[in-house]
Amino acid sequence: MRFGVALPQAGPFLAPEVQMRMATTLEGIGYQSLWTSDHIIVPAGERYIPESMHEPLALVAWLAAHTTTVDLGISVLILPYRDPVFTAKFLASVDVLSGGRVVLGVGAGWLEQEFDALSASYADRGAVTDEYLRVIRNLWETETSSFHGRWKNYDDMRLFPKASNSRNGATIPITVGGNMAPSMRRAAELGDSWHPINLAPAELRAGVIEYHRQCERFERAPGRVILRHMPRGPEAGGPLSGTDAEQQADLAAYADAGCDELLMSLAGRTPDTLLARLEHFMTEVIRPFRG
Repeated sequence: MRFGVALPQAGPFLAPEVQMRMATTLEGIGYQSLWTSDHIIVPAGERYIPESMHEPLALVAWLAAHTTTVDLGISVLILPYRDPVFTAKFLASVDVLSGGRVVLGVGAGWLEQEFDALSASYADRGAVTDEYLRVIRNLWETETSSFHGRWKNYDDMRLFPKASNSRNGATIPITVGGNMAPSMRRAAELGDSWHPINLAPAELRAGVIEYHRQCERFERAPGRVILRHMPRGPEAGGPLSGTDAEQQADLAAYADAGCDELLMSLAGRTPDTLLARLEHFMTEVIRPFRG
């Protein structure tokens, strides 16, 4: 099982020197992927999403210049927010410049006011996400590209460089975020892997069974399962919130349930606090688990 970290990109973590320290430290101690999150504009008074937050594509490109080995993912990019041709071009360029380290996590979104501010259709977000995924795949997987859809149309167009330039012919992997049936269907039909969030091992096992069933429906081989997990504190209970030994047992349960990569999304009031938690998790939980 691989291990990654969702990097905070707001508040005390906004400064470039903090982002550089977080990224290089986590890469140095053995985490295999770093991930950004996506919001562009939020309503005044929104309590869940920070007002001051780096744009994820910009941050991924910046992180690519300051790291050498970690994969760089987005958990998740809201596809309806941006033109898919731009998204395909931008990420292919970053992938080539980074030596093939980009992972595209995608989702349909949920914040209606943000859709309105971006002139994107909240009502059509699921259908738009599907079409934009097809556009991105079309541009990455064909030399001369044509596409005819409801929102995007073009004929005999060329988009280079291809991400495959840095991946021995493979394109950027696409992981589809979400726990519900439409997300599993989208992951099976249009993605390369499934990216659920905050599932206990038993819930994940059931989800993996359904994801594999959906893959069989579309006659596609199942991809990897990348779980984003936000552990609660010891007093709240739940997976990965107990003692080091209990957390190692939780990792074993997740691996047995079908988790291929665990993306840790931890809270920390300061960079020092968060780095200490993540270093402890690597040295006292992950390494003993790996043996």
